Amino acid sequence: MTVEAMDLHERTKRNIRMQYRLAEHTLIPWLEDLAVLPKHPAVCEIGCAEGGVLAAFVDHGAINALGTDIQGPLLDIISQPIWSGLSYDITFTHHDVIYDDVPPSWQHAFDVVLLRDVIEHLDDAGVALKNIARLLKPGGVVVVTFPPYTSPFGGHQQLLGTKLGSLPFIHLLPWPLFRRVISAGDPVNHEELERLHSIRCSADKVTSAARRAGLNIVDERYFALRPVFRWKYQRNIPVFEVSKIRRFPLVKPLAMEVAFVLQLPA
Repeated sequence: MTVEAMDLHERTKRNIRMQYRLAEHTLIPWLEDLAVLPKHPAVCEIGCAEGGVLAAFVDHGAINALGTDIQGPLLDIISQPIWSGLSYDITFTHHDVIYDDVPPSWQHAFDVVLLRDVIEHLDDAGVALKNIARLLKPGGVVVVTFPPYTSPFGGHQQLLGTKLGSLPFIHLLPWPLFRRVISAGDPVNHEELERLHSIRCSADKVTSAARRAGLNIVDERYFALRPVFRWKYQRNIPVFEVSKIRRFPLVKPLAMEVAFVLQLPA
């Protein structure tokens, strides 16, 4: 039995394929190149959704895998049944990285914590990274990836499902104008787009939050075309990395993805 053979919605299968391949082809090789991935790591993903990333780490040798998400029904109805049905030893649980206590059994328990496309949604990146630092073993790392707010679709305006929402950079209009764009779109996403506008996550904000949390920057990468695009859109979209020119003006704020590996001192 495989995920493809299971009776699942096609979107669920697509999300799992995307997550698994991103981990297999990008995240795991990156950590191996940096020599920060043990042979049999303990791995936690915050905002794990369907759990495809964690499954890839388990297949790569992870012996302790924990997935958390604020969407409890997604974990209970989709994520946990899928992977337990395929005999993967992954634990899924509802948890808010900012507002919920960190259970004692999680503290200092993980070699790798993954925070993929989550930090830009969090009200306080500093609190989140301080809590994540409590999860890490000495020398453990957290992988943070996200689109900066000033990137072409950093406002997540595509979620509005409108013609205006499909335009890059429209979220950078003066707030009264962009609020009108939001109000014309899918009401389910109004509150979240307003929150993203208020948070306005950036590489500099995450860097500052990491330092306050006592985490060192091991590596940072910037992409004009994101690695996940190939798997998300199922097309041969090349990865376009611009890390080498990140010192040039506007490269960091306009990059479609920022990625950090942050490490807790040993």
